[in-house]
Amino acid sequence: MKKNLFLIFVGISIVIFASIRIASNNTIYYYTTTEANYLSSTSDERIKLGGFVVSNSVKKGELGATEFLITDGNVTMKISFDGFIPELFQDEMGVILDGYFSDDIFYSDDMLVKHDNEYISEDGEVYDVENYSEW
Repeated sequence: MKKNLFLIFVGISIVIFASIRIASNNTIYYYTTTEANYLSSTSDERIKLGGFVVSNSVKKGELGATEFLITDGNVTMKISFDGFIPELFQDEMGVILDGYFSDDIFYSDDMLVKHDNEYISEDGEVYDVENYSEW
């Protein structure tokens, strides 16, 4: 009886441990612009920075980099992005950037864009992608 109880406990522990490892490997942690404001701006350490693109701030900068501002509603930061820009990138869109700070500018070469769960087909039909249902 005690041996069976011990084996059940070990089995449950292994399942819990594996679930936590899988979840932590698939989670993206990032700083908001407010949190990143307190980080050292001279460090070359790469971090992930998240926020929303400020309206009408996107422009082509020097050497082909795209420059724009992001905010979390409290602090606004200047971004210099030199990489592939996803098709969904636009004003007021949520983004997560991977890069580093230098001279109060965040230099990034990798971007994830948060998109909504709405899809509009070519014929104008609106679909809720999350629930796979037609509106």
